[in-house]
Amino acid sequence: MYKILFISNTANFSKFNRPYMCWFKQEGWQVDYVSAGEETVLDCDNQYAISIARKPLKLRNIKAYKELKNILAANDYNIIHCHTPMGGFLARLAARKRSIKVIYTAHGFHFYKGSPLLNWLVFYPVEKYLARYSDIIITINEEDFNVAKKKFNELQTGL
Repeated sequence: MYKILFISNTANFSKFNRPYMCWFKQEGWQVDYVSAGEETVLDCDNQYAISIARKPLKLRNIKAYKELKNILAANDYNIIHCHTPMGGFLARLAARKRSIKVIYTAHGFHFYKGSPLLNWLVFYPVEKYLARYSDIIITINEEDFNVAKKKFNELQTGL
């Protein structure tokens, strides 16, 4: 049986993923979801709550990383589809030494034309580094697509 894990910092993103989760289930896949667990996720086989926080500098994200690594160790996922900056960050780090295909949907990079310089200094290097642990990066706007294609393409073949 094939297995896919969706991850975001909030279960609210499961609404965005529902059509895809339903499709995978119809195709016979096991569909699991990881988030902070504040609400029930429909259309998944297993829902895991981890200590993930939205803000990057929260110490509980270290605990969330360890929790996610344990979930990955206990399951043999074929694909991880990660969303939200912290979901994408933790998933790509946790999966980097495993043979799991990683899809990252960037719902808007924090560095963009006109954003504060600090955003470029902090978020851009992190996304560029993590791109090497992403098999596919999906963007939702043309500016992010162009940045990913131009700046991450040497690390990435799926753009």
